[in-house]
Amino acid sequence: KNKSTPYPSYERLKAEREEDKPTLLFVFKDASGNIVKKDTKPVTRGLQRFHWDLRYTPQNPVDFSLPSYYNPFSSKKEGTLIAPGTYTVDMQLLKGGSTTHMAGPVTFEVKALDNTVMPAKDRADKVAFQKKIAALETDLEVIQYLNKEMNEKLKYIKEAIKLSDRPIESLFKQALAIEDALKDIRLELYGDPIKSSLDMDQKQSPATRLGIIGFEQKYSTAQPTQTHRDSYAIAKSQITAIKQKMEQLSKVQMKQLEEQLIQAGAPYTPGRGLRD
Repeated sequence: KNKSTPYPSYERLKAEREEDKPTLLFVFKDASGNIVKKDTKPVTRGLQRFHWDLRYTPQNPVDFSLPSYYNPFSSKKEGTLIAPGTYTVDMQLLKGGSTTHMAGPVTFEVKALDNTVMPAKDRADKVAFQKKIAALETDLEVIQYLNKEMNEKLKYIKEAIKLSDRPIESLFKQALAIEDALKDIRLELYGDPIKSSLDMDQKQSPATRLGIIGFEQKYSTAQPTQTHRDSYAIAKSQITAIKQKMEQLSKVQMKQLEEQLIQAGAPYTPGRGLRD
C-alpha cells in the first residue's frame, strides 16, 4: 500500500525484553478456604495436564543448588499428605506481580483408599501432628543454614580485620567468640563427633531424634504412637532453645560486629551494609 514498514520504538523493545514472563498459578484450598498448595506452570499453547500429589507445600528454606550426582536414596522436598475432604482449585494468571482470575474455583473430593493395615482413626489429628513435625524440621534446617552462612561470613570477616588499618585484637576476639558459639550450637544439635568416632555413649541428639520421627511418619497413614508424640515434645523443646541462641548470634552479636567493621572502615565483607 506504499506505506512505511512499521518498526517498534526503543521503549517498546526495552519493555518487551524486560517484561516478566507470565505464569499460570493454581491455588488449592480446603473446605475452610485455607490455602494448602500453590503450583505454577508456564503459559504454553494447547491442552495441558498436571497432577497434584495431594500434599501440602513444604516450608523449607529456598535452595536452588543441585547435587553433582544422582542419589536414588536422597529424600524428596514434599509436604505432608492432606486429610480426606472437600477441596477447590482455581487458575490465575501471574504477570508483573499481579494476578488475574482465569477459571474456577472447581470443587472436588479427596477420598482415602481402603488399602492400609492400621488407618488412623482421626485423620485430621494425624495430619496436624505431621505438619508440626514438618514445621520443626523447617526450624532445624533454618538453624543449619544460618550456621553455615555465619561461618562463611566469619571467614571473610577475619580476613577483613587483618587487612584493616585498625588494631586487630578486639574485633578478632569478637569474631572468634561467635565462631566458638557456632561450634557449641553444632555440638548441641548433632552431638559430639569425637565421642561418636570413639564409640562412646552420649544422649540422642535433637537432629537425630527429629530425623527418626520424620522418617517414620513421612509416609505413614497410621495413628502417631505415644513414643512419637513424647519424642517430638523433647525435640521441640531442644530445637526451639537452640534456634533462640542462633537468632541471638545472628541478629545481635553478628550485626554488632559488622557495624563495628563498617565504622572502622574495614574492607567490605559479603552480607553487610556499606559505610555511610
